[in-house]
Amino acid sequence: MNKVCFLFLLCATAIQVQSQDIENKRYAQTQKKVTFAVQPFQLFNNALRYDFEIRLGNGSGWLQFGPAFYLNTSDNHNYHYEGKDYYHNWYYGYWREPYSELKGVGLDLNYKHFLDARRSFYIAIGLSYTRFDFKYRGNKLEDYVEDGLTFYEYREGYYKQQIDRFGVNNFVGFQIPTRSAFLFDVFGGYAVRYSFSDEDKPSFANYPFSYGYSGVVPLIGFRIGFGVR
Repeated sequence: MNKVCFLFLLCATAIQVQSQDIENKRYAQTQKKVTFAVQPFQLFNNALRYDFEIRLGNGSGWLQFGPAFYLNTSDNHNYHYEGKDYYHNWYYGYWREPYSELKGVGLDLNYKHFLDARRSFYIAIGLSYTRFDFKYRGNKLEDYVEDGLTFYEYREGYYKQQIDRFGVNNFVGFQIPTRSAFLFDVFGGYAVRYSFSDEDKPSFANYPFSYGYSGVVPLIGFRIGFGVR
């Protein structure tokens, strides 16, 4: 009797595994191979981030292109003086430095590898580059000539700072399996960033969420989109 039960369970398990494998393969074949998505959390970063993903062949690898566009022209009464920030908008607090205007553009290029045929759990790694253009209000030490002599004084005005930020991305995620065109994806991980800027001007790099920060920062967010084909 025990042998009969054992054989029955063995056959049932084999059938279940085979059925699941067939279902996963059939599921994978019906999935979209090109997707488009947005990252809503990036709005808090004054950015619009779009993701275009292309499946590499019929395997588990995907290539992700993530262009981002930054824009904020609302002057928050910032003031930079001798490397210190004086401002009245406490919304920024310990998150990032103030500025009068922000413009920028960036691109993330990531490789995603799904760990199962249903395209749910995945790991990803990639590179990023972003160019920021800031306008800020403050004092700057400038020279002038009077009666043949050179004098120096701090002059108040609006100045510009440019930041080039490079990064390496590492994250994991879960994408809700679906055969429809709808896409929902949550992810988390970290990025290692390094920024270059004019050292004689504000670096916008005091806090982990600053635009010009160099170091390790968290990557957390979600994506909503759809399959194209």
